[in-house]
Amino acid sequence: METIQVNALIIGGGASGLWLLDQLRRERRSALLVESHALGTGQTIAAQGILHSGLKYSLQGLLTASAREAREMPAIWRKSLEGNAQPDLSQTSIRSQSFYLWGTNSASSKLGMWGARLGLQVTPKAVSPHNAPALLKGCPGAIFNVAEQVISCGSFLQNLAETNQQATFQVDTKSGTEIVRDASGKVQAAILTSADGRQVRVEADWYVFAAGKGNAALRVAAGLDPRKQQTRPLHMVMVRGGLPEFYGHCVDGAATRVSITSARTAEGEVVWQVGGQLAEEGVGMERAELIAKAQQELLATLPGISLDRAWWSTYRVDRAEGTTMTGGRPESFKVETDGNVLTAWPTKLVLVPQLVASLTQTIKQAPMRPASFDPAMTGWAKPSVAKTPWDREQFWTPLNASQVAAA
Repeated sequence: METIQVNALIIGGGASGLWLLDQLRRERRSALLVESHALGTGQTIAAQGILHSGLKYSLQGLLTASAREAREMPAIWRKSLEGNAQPDLSQTSIRSQSFYLWGTNSASSKLGMWGARLGLQVTPKAVSPHNAPALLKGCPGAIFNVAEQVISCGSFLQNLAETNQQATFQVDTKSGTEIVRDASGKVQAAILTSADGRQVRVEADWYVFAAGKGNAALRVAAGLDPRKQQTRPLHMVMVRGGLPEFYGHCVDGAATRVSITSARTAEGEVVWQVGGQLAEEGVGMERAELIAKAQQELLATLPGISLDRAWWSTYRVDRAEGTTMTGGRPESFKVETDGNVLTAWPTKLVLVPQLVASLTQTIKQAPMRPASFDPAMTGWAKPSVAKTPWDREQFWTPLNASQVAAA
């Protein structure tokens, strides 16, 4: 079995792993990324792609720690998306350059809208009733337009994957990465196995676990405590059929009642991802119950909507994060350092640049191993980008207003 020596072996090909790989290779450090499934499987491909500046964390009128962490990030992403900073994300599809922020006519909602304006770096612009989109015509609360971008997560993954294809490898789904420890318990190497049974031994200065929910199993394999990770589930709703493209958050008090982003299926049909408080409450609901609840919420928050041609589905996803004392969402990203192992959790997509900057500073402590092509992995398969939830879903449910009323 051949041995490869690198500065970093990155396990997990989501947003954090690919961004880190790109950063290290641009600095001419040797790094490999391995993925046992498709790139972005789990959190990244399921994300809505909103590059917000702390909106959801300032709805109580306070600039919280979470809002402070996030508010500078959209500008960093924007430069990369324009091709004016590294990584070059100019091939990433931008779904929208802005989104709508609107409230109900309750006093708590009005407070929430004010809190959102306090926390944002980009000043929301008031939208007059006659300039409101058709879906919000007749909305009783205030309407704002916020100049923050929404990206296609699949396109983002493809962009970084193509740039770093030479250093990205597919390993076997079940036994692709075997962690080898020495007598003291320190990680000594990783045995990588391809789908067709070929093997190489990788000895790295740093082993970076960037596998989202899969980090817990990797930590167990490395003899580390998996309880450093917590998961917070979501049950997201998808809607397609006769819908316009739309991006926005309906604010009610200190909560985002619904968050709506649009994408297109492989056939070109508009599909909505609906998250926010609805997706959090939906964790305890079965599929049919959540779909009925979602229709009620959309009819209540979007005065101009028609759902006569709508088809519905849902998907579940677990957000993996570093633990907190209360079990609540961390204020920022988290890196757990255990000897030569770095376990990384970005907490939210927009914080990936900060996470990667922290990881890079640590990895730089090791002597430079110049990046070079290693013939030991010639011919190894390259992982593809994961299918979006709407393109892999085969079971869609029609649901009309009478059915919802009955529910």
